[in-house]
Amino acid sequence: MKEVDFMETSQETSIATVDITIGANMYGRISDITNTPSHVLAEFVDNAIQSYIDNKEELLAQDQNYKLEVEITFEWDPEDDNRASRVTIRDNAGGIGKDNFVRAFKLAHTPDDNTGLNEFGMGMKTAALWLGEEWSVESTAIGENVTRKIVFDLNSVMANELKSLPVTHREEDINEHYTIVNITSATKNVPSIKSIQKIKDELASIDLIVNDTKLKFEDPLVLTAPFHKKAGQPEGEKIYWRKDINFNFGKYHAKGFIALLNTMQNNKNGLALLRRGRVVVGAETDGRYLPKVLFGNVGSPRYKRMFGELELEGFDVAFNKNDIQDRENLEMLMDALKSEIHTKNFDLYTQAENYREDERVKFVKKIVRGHNTSREKNEKIEFTTQPQPAPTIEVAPLFPSEPTVIDQYNDTYVINGVQYTLKVQFVDSGKDLVWIALDKDAENTIICNINTHHAYFSQFGNPTPAMIALIKTIAIAKYIAQKKGNDSTGEMLENFNQLILKTKV
Repeated sequence: MKEVDFMETSQETSIATVDITIGANMYGRISDITNTPSHVLAEFVDNAIQSYIDNKEELLAQDQNYKLEVEITFEWDPEDDNRASRVTIRDNAGGIGKDNFVRAFKLAHTPDDNTGLNEFGMGMKTAALWLGEEWSVESTAIGENVTRKIVFDLNSVMANELKSLPVTHREEDINEHYTIVNITSATKNVPSIKSIQKIKDELASIDLIVNDTKLKFEDPLVLTAPFHKKAGQPEGEKIYWRKDINFNFGKYHAKGFIALLNTMQNNKNGLALLRRGRVVVGAETDGRYLPKVLFGNVGSPRYKRMFGELELEGFDVAFNKNDIQDRENLEMLMDALKSEIHTKNFDLYTQAENYREDERVKFVKKIVRGHNTSREKNEKIEFTTQPQPAPTIEVAPLFPSEPTVIDQYNDTYVINGVQYTLKVQFVDSGKDLVWIALDKDAENTIICNINTHHAYFSQFGNPTPAMIALIKTIAIAKYIAQKKGNDSTGEMLENFNQLILKTKV
């Protein structure tokens, strides 16, 4: 790329000005629009995704390994309650070409094709002004050898009643393609550093980088359990409680899924409603949609356990895309959906209301929580044995059907000066009460499987910290005896008697 300052050019690709006509005073009202930082930032993501869709063939032709990336960074002002002083959004999509550059900065100019994410022609301008009174856009489009830039200063626009802004240019490598938005002179709406995690959570369903953190969305675990009437009975077949939805209701359409959470969680329950691939209602921490006809009363088991994601068609949205219009028909659609999840062969609705978690699972989770919050959890357990010839340890094969891990935690053991990680896994099946898996022994990791469905717990009660301390100490004592090449009962008991005084639950 030729490094030159931004300047006016006379190339065919140059644009003298862009039209921003709307009435200057209207721009000053944009920061008062009801919105949230995550919804506003999603507008820039929408633009990047739409640019990728529009230029996909050219982007992949240039680089077959191309992947769209959007990066959002904040600079914080320590003198203003650590609020953002600058917001920068960069993407490597197809850029804003000459024709679109002319239209892009006129507020409420609906795009020629409004079937995509950039539906109302409002996104970038209102989003930038909602966050800051000064902003700039720099972009180079794939296949063009020029970078264009405009600078918007709200105070100047209003004071001078400007109807257009100058465009500056510089020469660019024809293979470059990107858009950079810089927002400064923060409004009251910019986030503070303490709210950054909330923004990350709400944007995590998109491949984004926020303040150097690559966001990753993790789907909640879906309940896999027998139907509630058979829970605890041998013949109770485990069911994966997720129902795919593809449902028509007049001109409206819903596609996605409704499922049950493996563990009831108030911040994971409810529906996320999408339109044109974007969450409109129900961002991760912004209030899920919980229609009473499906979810029942607040606080009920069904309310706490059901969740899902539905892509809607036929509904209109507010111009800032943060709400669904026509709520009456939306409620009617939800009522009709009940017949999809409340059937004789797959009654997700009734399962949500009546399923109760296995008591042993509750005790296991309590033990793990207690272990992970203990002040002593990081302490190492040191153990020294007399040197012996290095043995060959035979590793028993795992069960033909891998057991399900209910929960787990790690301990640290120092054995003869070597640090080991003991991964304690609580599992739901197996023939033995406890066994060691050595498939990660080369990485100094020992896996201790404790079978919570063993008859031992049925006879003596649900798992307790004292029980688990004994069981895992027996397992590690046996491992050390094997490591020494003296896998005798006496050796194991000697190891056990030393370890039990140091073992933490």
